[in-house]
Amino acid sequence: MTQTIAAFDNGMKARIGFFKDIGHALYAFGDDTILVKPAYYGQPDRYDVALNLGRPGDTSGYRLTGLHIGDWFLTGTVLCTGLDFTLVPHPHTPKANPLADITDPDARQDAASFLAQIAGHFHGTLASATKW
Repeated sequence: MTQTIAAFDNGMKARIGFFKDIGHALYAFGDDTILVKPAYYGQPDRYDVALNLGRPGDTSGYRLTGLHIGDWFLTGTVLCTGLDFTLVPHPHTPKANPLADITDPDARQDAASFLAQIAGHFHGTLASATKW
């Protein structure tokens, strides 16, 4: 497992563990840990990244916790797609959007931008290092 650190526009820093052989990365923001992976294996030219935010009591084996962004606590899974990594519900959970509970439009946009940055970092920096 390769380890690195990344800083994002909102000032948050992630400690990243990258599993090159399977193309998955764990992004740890303090006590919060999320799983980032390609949405479509075998198609590295697709701009699609899945973010599993986890939840308390996660049983995935990765100890995913959910993600605190400002006053909000996000759980679940999202898909970031397209050149700008726009957030859309994951196909496996089409009716569950982790951002749906954020009532403040500015906070929702900030959270969406942050998740898109994570997806962009993964796709541009880590995913190119593996054959997925």
